[in-house]
Amino acid sequence: MSSARPAINPPSVVVHFHRWQSLSLCVLTLLSICGGLAGAEKRAYFGCYERDRFARLALTTEHLDECVDSCANSFHRYAELSGSRCSCTNTIQTRIVEDRECDLKCGKQPDANCGGVNAQAVYETGIDVAGPVRNLRVEGEQKEDTIAIRWDLPADDGVMVEEFEIVAEATRTYASFRIYPVRWSVHNTSTGFELSNLQPGTDYNVTVVSVSARGAGGRASIAGSTEIGHPDPEPEEPIILRRFESTILIQIPRAVNDNGPVNYYRVVVHYVNSELIQQIDESQLGTFQQSKENKVPYYIAAELEMKDDESLQFTVGDGREYRSYFNPPITARTHVHISIGVVSILNHVVKVRYATTTHEQHQYPDHHHVNLKTVEIERNETLIAILTTACILFGVVLTGAIILYVYLHFKTPAANTRPFGDHHELTLQGPILEVENNGYMPDIYEQRGFEAELRDIIEGLEPAKNHARKYLSLDINRVLGSGKYGDVLLGALQLSQEQDGDMPAQVHVITDDMESVDQIAFLNEFRRLTALEGHANVILFYGVCVTPDWCYLLFEQMQTTLKQTLLNARVPASANSVKFSTISEEIVVNILCLVCDGMQFLADNNVVSKKLCARTVYVNTKFEVKVSAFGPPLNAEDTGSPIAISRWHAPEVIKFQNHSTKSDVWSFGLLIWECCCLGATPYGTTTTDNLFAAIRAGQKPERPSFMYEDLYQLCLNCWDLDASDRPSFDDLRRYLRQTLPMLRYLLSFERKQNVQLPPYLPHLEAASE
Repeated sequence: MSSARPAINPPSVVVHFHRWQSLSLCVLTLLSICGGLAGAEKRAYFGCYERDRFARLALTTEHLDECVDSCANSFHRYAELSGSRCSCTNTIQTRIVEDRECDLKCGKQPDANCGGVNAQAVYETGIDVAGPVRNLRVEGEQKEDTIAIRWDLPADDGVMVEEFEIVAEATRTYASFRIYPVRWSVHNTSTGFELSNLQPGTDYNVTVVSVSARGAGGRASIAGSTEIGHPDPEPEEPIILRRFESTILIQIPRAVNDNGPVNYYRVVVHYVNSELIQQIDESQLGTFQQSKENKVPYYIAAELEMKDDESLQFTVGDGREYRSYFNPPITARTHVHISIGVVSILNHVVKVRYATTTHEQHQYPDHHHVNLKTVEIERNETLIAILTTACILFGVVLTGAIILYVYLHFKTPAANTRPFGDHHELTLQGPILEVENNGYMPDIYEQRGFEAELRDIIEGLEPAKNHARKYLSLDINRVLGSGKYGDVLLGALQLSQEQDGDMPAQVHVITDDMESVDQIAFLNEFRRLTALEGHANVILFYGVCVTPDWCYLLFEQMQTTLKQTLLNARVPASANSVKFSTISEEIVVNILCLVCDGMQFLADNNVVSKKLCARTVYVNTKFEVKVSAFGPPLNAEDTGSPIAISRWHAPEVIKFQNHSTKSDVWSFGLLIWECCCLGATPYGTTTTDNLFAAIRAGQKPERPSFMYEDLYQLCLNCWDLDASDRPSFDDLRRYLRQTLPMLRYLLSFERKQNVQLPPYLPHLEAASE
């Protein structure tokens, strides 16, 4: 009489039994569990079972070893043989039968049983570790330093997984240093992971290993790649070999890039109006023609390939074209810096990095200062003879002049001399207005004109952003602000006939009497605006409304500004309150994080705010935050006066009107201080007219006692006079988010002894009439 044997998959036990065999099955179950915990030996005979006709065929073989090895390779615990039919399993689903029913010897291995007519011989594979994950794949788009992977869990009837170990090994890279394998461990229920801190522009072999109680088990591998990064290290400055009348001969050193290939070298010409070196805004850097249209003093003169040489000589200003970039002659008697950019291209991704230029590039031999009109000096004997003769004649004349002066001094009677007190320093009295002159006179009417360009932009908008005038209502008595492009009114927009309510809107009324320079600036800003997608932290662009007489740009209208929210949060000193703010430190820092998100989005799309401060950031009662990306700063809510936005401007903007993402970072440093001080006025002891001199002298907003060193140091980093040394918005938001759990080390609004908020001074923030 046959007895039943349980299906085994420790720690779970699946039992198939007949009702009259239950007692014997319980005993056998306990014995099987003990045997399973003790470990399994490869090719050990496990028993004879009724043939499972639904088992999935692994292979056809008459060799026991082949069947066991095949099942072991696929991380199954048992190999089942029924004649020449080999299948693999982790759980035995049929009942045990007498061993004599498995009397069929293996054709290629007669010393072993290969089952019977209606039976199968079961052997242990020796596998006591977990099998591999299934369907391992790379997910999402390529990124510079991360690879996201996903997988399906191993079969749930195998050995239990305790954790997954992930290993990333570089197989190909552009880096000049060795990249060591990186390892991570993740939870046993995880089905995805993002591998971080990887090297840009590198191919990786990613392996996921299933780890169980008895060690590493099955592994699955896949190839993944990171996107190329911005070239690193920064390329060197070019060597200035010689300057001629309208050309400059330079030598370009070979660049190294650890983050991708070096495909081309860009030559950038920068006309410098020095005292403060103007940084190049890469969003406005383009061809020579584009530099004229954008009214910027820099352009790309050439894009070159370097073959196998260690360096490349190139003549800037030779009047030729290089890869669609025109290389015009250099203007005489001008101060010019030459910068080199490294262009890296792979898989249709383009990354560029430019060298930081300094005045040291003018100190090489054979280079004459760029402010002098120079010609090539021919070193020959004739020129030397002429110079020698001239020096001798000059010496004779100088000697004669000295003798004549001495003679006249002693022979001429003393004239009436002025008293010592009657003299003045030779100075200019009153303010000096410095105007940047980059030599470009833009003329947009050379081809089509302002109205035609504006019409093209509007026609390129999607139909949903073209609104009929009947759906727009204006409150002409509510002028929110005014700028060089026109006035901003309060209005309301009904998006469709089906909607009952109207949405409040900021309506920018575009004036028809702009100067030509302002028209060019408006068209450039409007093009960038229409190319923007929606972002949770940027004021939404509703679209346009065009009539035969007027053009309106429509924007989202938020409840209130961050400035007013901060001022309303101030708790009077007379109030019996533990804190001097009704909003928490966490909310303030989270607002700064959201502003960073919005500003990074604008920076990624080559949009410069030019007006970042607490009055141009908007919040609602849910503390949803949005920054404004277009138009003038609106009038102050409390006074109705225009804002002196230059109080938040970087020194290069005050001096040269040189706006860039880095100048927005300076403004963000002041916004951090403004938020921590609950709407206080930056530089509260300095008038707007004296700001530039104060900043050049090293003046900065002072650190209040409730704002700790780490957060104030972040502000100081934003206020670096060298724009290239300021952090990026991505760096700032990463730092702020990392410090959110440690707010006690950043900011405290607790009312302590001698804690005093810096004042809000509306008369200093108002623009002068």
